[in-house]
Amino acid sequence: MSSSTMLPGFSKLEINDIMHLPRDYDLGGLVSNRYGNGNRDRNGYHRGIGSTGTPDRASPKGLGAATPTRSRNGDVYWNGYKLRKSPEEDVSRYQFWPNAMAMGSFIGKTFIQMLGGACEYGEDLSRVDRNGMSEGYGKSYLAFDFVRELLVIRGRLRLGGSLPPALRPIDAELSFDDIASNGIRIETVPRIFRRSGRETRGQEVTVTVGTRRPPKFFTVFEEFEKLMGASKSKRMPYRRRATAMDFANAGGAGERDVGPINAIPEGPCAYPTFWNTWRWVFDLTDAEHGKLRACIRRFQTLAETEPNMDLLVRGEPRWDIRKLDADNYAKLYGLPDLSAVRFSTRTLIEGLIAHGKLRPGDVTLLLHALRENAVVQAFQDRILESLYSEERIRNVSAIVRGKARFLRHVPPKCLDHLVMIRTVLVTPTRILIGPPQQEPSNSVTRRYSDKLDGIIRVQFADEEDALFVADYTKQADSLRPDVGPMARVRRALQHGIVIGGQRFLPVASSASQQKERAIWFINPKLIDGLELRKWMGSVEEKIVAKHAARMGLPFSTSRIVHLDVHMGPVMADVERNGFTFTDGVGIAGSAVMTEAARALGATYGINSTPSAIQFRLGGAKGVLACWPNMVGEHEIRLRKSNIKFESNLTDLNVVRLAKHQTAFLNRQFIMIMCANGVPGQVVLDLFKDAITHIKGLRDRVRRKEVTKEDYKLIGQCSEFPLSALIKAGFHDNPMVLDICSIIETRALQDLKWRARVQMPGGVFLIACLIGISDESGTLKEGEVFCQFQERDDEPPKFVTAEVISGDVRRAWAVDRPELRHLKNVIVFSTQGKRDLPNMLGGGDLDGDDYTLIWDPRFVKSLTVYGAMNYTAPPPITKAHVTQADLNEASGRADGDVIELTIAQNFVQYILNDVLGQVDNTHLALSDIGSPFDEDCLHLSEVHSVVSGRRKKVADVTTAGQAAVLDPKIKPKFWPDFMDRVQPDPHFRPSDIKDVDYPVDERLSEFPIYKSLLKRLEPIKAQFEHAMQYDMRRYKVYECEIPSGIALRNKRRKRARDQNLNEPLRDSYNSHVAAARAAAFEAIQHISFKSRLTPAQVVARHCYALTYEKEHVERWEEQQRHGEWGGGGGDKTEEEKVNGANELRRAPMVSFAWCFWQELVELANMALL
Repeated sequence: MSSSTMLPGFSKLEINDIMHLPRDYDLGGLVSNRYGNGNRDRNGYHRGIGSTGTPDRASPKGLGAATPTRSRNGDVYWNGYKLRKSPEEDVSRYQFWPNAMAMGSFIGKTFIQMLGGACEYGEDLSRVDRNGMSEGYGKSYLAFDFVRELLVIRGRLRLGGSLPPALRPIDAELSFDDIASNGIRIETVPRIFRRSGRETRGQEVTVTVGTRRPPKFFTVFEEFEKLMGASKSKRMPYRRRATAMDFANAGGAGERDVGPINAIPEGPCAYPTFWNTWRWVFDLTDAEHGKLRACIRRFQTLAETEPNMDLLVRGEPRWDIRKLDADNYAKLYGLPDLSAVRFSTRTLIEGLIAHGKLRPGDVTLLLHALRENAVVQAFQDRILESLYSEERIRNVSAIVRGKARFLRHVPPKCLDHLVMIRTVLVTPTRILIGPPQQEPSNSVTRRYSDKLDGIIRVQFADEEDALFVADYTKQADSLRPDVGPMARVRRALQHGIVIGGQRFLPVASSASQQKERAIWFINPKLIDGLELRKWMGSVEEKIVAKHAARMGLPFSTSRIVHLDVHMGPVMADVERNGFTFTDGVGIAGSAVMTEAARALGATYGINSTPSAIQFRLGGAKGVLACWPNMVGEHEIRLRKSNIKFESNLTDLNVVRLAKHQTAFLNRQFIMIMCANGVPGQVVLDLFKDAITHIKGLRDRVRRKEVTKEDYKLIGQCSEFPLSALIKAGFHDNPMVLDICSIIETRALQDLKWRARVQMPGGVFLIACLIGISDESGTLKEGEVFCQFQERDDEPPKFVTAEVISGDVRRAWAVDRPELRHLKNVIVFSTQGKRDLPNMLGGGDLDGDDYTLIWDPRFVKSLTVYGAMNYTAPPPITKAHVTQADLNEASGRADGDVIELTIAQNFVQYILNDVLGQVDNTHLALSDIGSPFDEDCLHLSEVHSVVSGRRKKVADVTTAGQAAVLDPKIKPKFWPDFMDRVQPDPHFRPSDIKDVDYPVDERLSEFPIYKSLLKRLEPIKAQFEHAMQYDMRRYKVYECEIPSGIALRNKRRKRARDQNLNEPLRDSYNSHVAAARAAAFEAIQHISFKSRLTPAQVVARHCYALTYEKEHVERWEEQQRHGEWGGGGGDKTEEEKVNGANELRRAPMVSFAWCFWQELVELANMALL
């Protein structure tokens, strides 16, 4: 590793046990693997007959002469580089060959078998290595891949007739995370069986695995054999991902061409939806049985890192087996008749079925139970929405009756900036309809607020995570665009989606939504597409991808500013030498800034009068800077670069404010800085200081030894009022301490995985400071102005020194009296040959952020090179862009205009989204060599095309042309810090039962009224019910929701949390607002003879219900008997013993803090 990244926590590990490198470790593709006969790699590529698999790229410097070493945990290192352990090692070592396998579902104590049969048994002799030797895989097997944390399933069933592609053979991968709690059941019976022609004494072992969602299915790529005959040297995919239509009979139409995607799949296409249980029968020798038990023990070890999850059923499992014939399958899982059910109710029922929570055959019972327990249809919908928090619905009548007892008939009111939107998740095998969720509003949802049933937000994803399109998937898609996961995306875009009996068609997607693989659909019967487009404005853009981006502008999340603004004349841009110095920035008056801040909830303090805002206004977007001496208070003046298309809409929408945050470095920035001369010791010192300040936060809070740096860290990481609660004496409360642990864990993870370290002498706004232009013309070329104010009680500070800005240029920060009204922004000069933002990665001023550093340790030692020249590839254009072009189109050159015939915009973006690969490859190669190596410089150019940060550089989002990452440039060795995320440092939530129900004695002195407890119990039940749904939805623990930080989902540990923090905060704030409103409504006709206010009385009782032993134990007992949505009547005795709902095992602790202000007041009153 280069010295520039030898940081604490990332350096070479001390190797205690030295041994030779085993042959089955992955040395850049030299090892044979599971999906071929020695000529295929793990991604399904065929290397070509006679290929040696030699790496395309030379080994890192000095690597060839080193001796591989292995640490005690089995990781192999070579000169500090962690060699990736091949998953095939585990699959080959921990495979078990079944005699039979079956798929179905568990209902109570009965396993409902939908499909099953005997397996082909024996060694698969077709799978050989490059020397012609068998790799030892079975024809059918269940294997444990502990490297990737997967169950690998392969099954050749001995079934007559023609099997569909997805079952010929069964080839699937199930993530360990997707195994249901108590999902593994094992039965063992002594048995004598014949093996290799002789009797063998052993065990008949039945393994049953329950799942939360379907595994990833694969099928043989249709064109493989044909293409192998045509070209034996080209790398070609061997298998591809299976989709819903691959479960239909063989020989049918491809996924793309079978019409709209229906909410409830029919026939064999429904198998993935309803198969929530897999079952295998093995004949195992004692040695093989011991190996299986060892694998299960490793499962138990994994479960120990998830304290609220058990994988194994306790005790001896007992159940019956019921095999379904075609008639019984149709009764239980056939398409129900919902034609007479109204839209809102029907979509909720379809969603419950699609999520696998409700069998189609139970719909009649469900409708009957709804009519019995709820007369009002809106309340019926409330009950259905509550069912989404259940894992499975067994006893329909009992659970509906239980929900109806405590749910409020009136739904909670939305926060002002949120609207109720239906979301639809399209996976390769399922379509998941969620209940209406509170989502941030945009111009379109506000315009059609009375027709929200006609708008859905559709997101394309994999079964358990984001939709990632690997290289082999792209190649398969280019050969057969009518099959595979991308064909399913095309199907939805071309033919639409049918939910609630209504067909929805795509309309637009904003740039940020496109990155999330999300797009808005509308019901043309409710919302006329032509009228919508006419209302939005006249989008005449001929570049197809830019046209799509313009169409997506009104769908961008924003908040409306309630102010009658005056639109002044359009201002000219400052342009020189082909560069635009004012690209994307306009000006506005002080009243506009104040009202924009009010719209975002900033009504006091320094953020109530921002100097700049990011905005949307009709067909315009960008930044508005405050220049009160150039415009009136209510006036806005745009520039031509702000206006993307003409529109009559005049509502101002604000996206965010310019405000202060602390600066942080990240790994890429450190790499560049050190390569440009900054001593590595400077960064090491920063890391040592950061670790010292972060570690022990929870313990310091518990001891009430909180430092000023601790309060600053808390404020940076979470908006929950943690500091106020600590200062009020709640420092030993379990939830307060848990949130402290979350903050500590998150900060340490940021250091470990992203090298995110605080800069003590810098300023940071979101990613840095919003940039604006100098309208006064007083800044000279190479000068910037920065005045920042961190807190209300501190005066503004000016930066007047040599500084580093962006990635990476040296500039001079100066003070100018004409600019002193501007704070928490960076002002760039409009003088010179080339604007500074363009030299900083090709940035502009329409919302880009810039880091400013004036720490002399960085500035003085920095070597600055010439700015990069960014050149745009030719964009794809069309004289008249249609909706079909936005969904499905391709390009061929025809004179000066490129017409679209096959290439896609939305689909093409997904296929060519290689930004993450570019980032990781650049980071690895920079660490191996230098950022100035030829390959790294090439990657910088590719990144500039893909990232979409510049107007002058076209990207997939705005130009329709994709940057391609050459596979030859990818490194064959990766630094150890880029290894897969491990679960430590790990957060374990507290259980108040384990700490003997800690209670604040200051609150206990206030009296309790049992009658009020009874009134508040239903409100607590509804609050916890809503929280529990979010826990399942976002894969988080309870206290992660109020903290706004997600730790539990391993896949998010390397990514920034901005896309998850806001939904968590909005959801929690909504639940709190609903609980407070319901509580005040419950006591509005009660008079209290107390010195406390009604709100304080409520807070006292909510605290008792949440923490005091008597009330918590009574609550849990009631839940066990089915009250408060506990579902006790819906569980078998075995499930009650095993605790089937893993997220409810510890009492929930957040309800009391809905009234945190009142609890602080009570604590202070007790001290008087």
